[in-house]
Amino acid sequence: MTFAIEELKGIVPPLFTPLNEEETLDEGSFVKLIHHCLEGGVHGLFPMGSAGEGTNVSREVWERANALCLQEAGGKVPVYCGVIDVSTPRVIEGIKRLEQHGAEYVVATPHFYMNTSCQEEIIRHFEAICSKTAAKMLVYNIPALTQVNILPETVLALSRIDNVVGYKDTCGNWDQHFKTLSLLADTDIRIFCGGEELCGPSLLFGTHGSIAGLANLYPKVFADIYEAAQQGDAARTKELQQRIISIKRICGIGSSWLTGMKYVMHRMNLGGPKASMPVEPLLPDEQRQIDALLEELNK
Repeated sequence: MTFAIEELKGIVPPLFTPLNEEETLDEGSFVKLIHHCLEGGVHGLFPMGSAGEGTNVSREVWERANALCLQEAGGKVPVYCGVIDVSTPRVIEGIKRLEQHGAEYVVATPHFYMNTSCQEEIIRHFEAICSKTAAKMLVYNIPALTQVNILPETVLALSRIDNVVGYKDTCGNWDQHFKTLSLLADTDIRIFCGGEELCGPSLLFGTHGSIAGLANLYPKVFADIYEAAQQGDAARTKELQQRIISIKRICGIGSSWLTGMKYVMHRMNLGGPKASMPVEPLLPDEQRQIDALLEELNK
């Protein structure tokens, strides 16, 4: 289902991928997680992003999770299918597979591993992808994982590609994010802020939505901060931002930010705690630390 550009907004959780011990998709838990998010008031779904381990899981799990999310969403909200891969041909190949499942919105990063050498290379990457598909593209900037930062001027150039409808900014730099907002103010490009730290401030300053891993677990908190920001209620936005930062302490326990969140997902009966190989699992003492933090948060 095609949505009006104005409907590409709000809280979009980058869905976790519940895995069985043999690293197959736990479909029942994945469906439960999707509906937990929808019932919490989210405005879209993003399977197979970073929090979904889209670059780690098998191709079979990757394709099935995207397809199942499209099926369960049923056109109620946009589904932004993650097609994050190391090269232009591989991204195109992935999009072609997902088009067979009805995907209309896709998310891709710049290429990585063979490091991006310049900003022009990013532009050529997305021009080539968009020339091979009718799917609508969300450009994803996550320098910590791709080792390249998409500069605001480059985002402006990418906005002129017909298929590009949105931009997810997970650079974590407020100055850069604000410059991007300013440069794209007169375009139709929908800007989403990634991560939790800038969620409230970015929404107050005009970002169209937030894509944050913790929205899987606490979708209503994120839906509430979005509504508060839309109403210009800075005090309420600040209060909810402080709660989000308190919750984010979960991500600082253990060797990986992912395992803490997946453990809480398990505690909420939304799926098992297993992360894809070779991500380091939580130690028993780390689990106890998260248990204590959850007790504190639930007071």
